[in-house]
Amino acid sequence: MSKRPKFHFTPIKNWMNDPNGLCYFNNKYHLFYQHNPQNLYWGNMTWGHAISENLFEWKHKEYALIPDREEDRDGCFSGSAFEKEGVLYLAYTGIIMTNKKINEYGNPVTVNDDDMISTQLFVKSYDGEKFEKLNLPKIVAPQGYCSAHFRDPKVWIKDGIYNMVLGAKKENKGRILIYQSLDFEKWELKSEIYKEDMGFMWECPDMFELEEKNILIFSPQGIGKQGQEHISGYYIGKMDYTKGTYDIETQFKMLDEGFEIYAPQTFKDNKNRRILISWIVNHHPFPSEEWSGMMTLPREIKLKDNKLMMYPITELEKYRKNMDDILFLENAIKLDTEFYDVEFEIISNEDFEISLGTLEDKGLYLKYLKEEDKFIFDREEVVNGFKSLEIFGTRREFLYKLREKTKFRIIRDRSVVEIYINDGEKVLTSLVNFREDQRFIKFSEEIENLQIYELSKSTN
Repeated sequence: MSKRPKFHFTPIKNWMNDPNGLCYFNNKYHLFYQHNPQNLYWGNMTWGHAISENLFEWKHKEYALIPDREEDRDGCFSGSAFEKEGVLYLAYTGIIMTNKKINEYGNPVTVNDDDMISTQLFVKSYDGEKFEKLNLPKIVAPQGYCSAHFRDPKVWIKDGIYNMVLGAKKENKGRILIYQSLDFEKWELKSEIYKEDMGFMWECPDMFELEEKNILIFSPQGIGKQGQEHISGYYIGKMDYTKGTYDIETQFKMLDEGFEIYAPQTFKDNKNRRILISWIVNHHPFPSEEWSGMMTLPREIKLKDNKLMMYPITELEKYRKNMDDILFLENAIKLDTEFYDVEFEIISNEDFEISLGTLEDKGLYLKYLKEEDKFIFDREEVVNGFKSLEIFGTRREFLYKLREKTKFRIIRDRSVVEIYINDGEKVLTSLVNFREDQRFIKFSEEIENLQIYELSKSTN
């Protein structure tokens, strides 16, 4: 039985990680991504490429970037895209491994963590299909910063000035560097963003504006407390473009309270939406599968009450079909499909639980504890022998104060579940390995306004 989802992007085959260069260009959505053309595990990094008209029907293209120059001979690491005067530009990190070995999966890796040289490089394309690497500019790590861990450029243009944030490491602590350029060729380091006790490396930074605030999304390594050491989250603050500095105004907040989310990236599309896509870490391929790794559903981001709200883009609703084959029981429903989109509300001032499993087990469950204003999210009973799902742990806890009425949306796409609470105030994502009999959704409390849809494509 296949584990490949239909609505979460996956590679045709082999390993995939970070989304790169997300953009809308030449009337198409472009998704670039880190890809290993050789096998099912990390290594030999290239930029895979796919295009779409709606972010759900994807056409796979030839590789956009492959290691073929001195500065990127050992890999084309993550980066971003921006458009200027009808030309698409890509920014990426070229890697040289100064001391390498072959790992257990047959891929070249560094002997020691710092055995790399990282250079920021650029590419241009007139049609979004053919890509030309530029000789200049080339940006190397500034003095005092680790030359191995200096990567993931995110570039944008503001009032005619080129701006870039870069992940960096200094004195074994994570930083984000802010660069600016007036002419694209000469780049000046303006400032760094740093917080004490926030890990040893800050990866995949992204900065954008919402409601006159500047949101900084990034993935700090080494601070996770619930089984996942490397996590993703955000600060809200204000960018001073004149000085090239960023002032943080909030505490660090998680983007997703579930499992496996990492290396998110956003872009603005032709409908003026800020859309986020993130990698869902797949340490090992599901049994008998020839692909590894998937992306989240595309999520529109909004800022409300000084926190990010995320919700699936409306295009997903075009795939909703009314379901006839539903078994209704007391406080439970059975859905004979692996692809569904369910919405409901719970009015409760007491503890309650929602679970996806059988009538006897909990399966994947979400439990609310009123006394502590806390949710518990647990997937131990949907591992079902696929031990990879235990690497980042099987339990998450987070604080949340319920409203009088709590809205839920649960989307299952075969081997992945996304849960949205109150229109995306909280989001929980989890890889799953359901058994065939784990088709029930159970509710410990009475629910209202239940809507059930099958998610269906005409093909695949």
